[in-house]
Amino acid sequence: MPKNPRLRGVSRYLAPGERILRTTRRHPVLLMKPVLIWLGTLLAVGLISFVLTEGNPIPFVDQVTLYLSVAMTGYLVYKATVWWKSYYVITDERVLLLEGILSVKVSAVRLARVAETSFSRSILGRVFGYGDLKLDAAGEQLKLATLTYLPRAEEVYRLVTSLLLGEPEPEPEPYDPGEETTGPLPPVVS
Repeated sequence: MPKNPRLRGVSRYLAPGERILRTTRRHPVLLMKPVLIWLGTLLAVGLISFVLTEGNPIPFVDQVTLYLSVAMTGYLVYKATVWWKSYYVITDERVLLLEGILSVKVSAVRLARVAETSFSRSILGRVFGYGDLKLDAAGEQLKLATLTYLPRAEEVYRLVTSLLLGEPEPEPEPYDPGEETTGPLPPVVS
């Protein structure tokens, strides 16, 4: 049994001899909107409860604010669970997206059908470290046309590109903090 819990059920979706090269979830920045909605709701509920009751509890207001708080917490837990259970699997033959909590939806595209790839990164993507990878087929519409919110998207782009070109998968480049530029800041001298 694989040590990575995400890989336990993946083998049932793979062809014989197909090798998993990489798995990744979407970037956690995807949870930013649900977290902000949850925090905003809790803040609004707290303010409404405080202003309307002004020290004198009103049962109806307290119940509504409690139910709204519980509902929004359930919404956040649902969104986080959907994010946790969805992930991309890149094999030597295909790219798959597995999604679902109770039932699983599998979208896949064979790399042999992909003619071109393009990589994009928004300003927020540069800040938070995610990007999108678009897969294009000549004259065809792919079900899994864009891999969105990919963490370390450059690595995934290089992997997919090397697979499309028939080259051996690239080795991850060693991390050297000395190569990073700090812009106008002077170097640290010890």
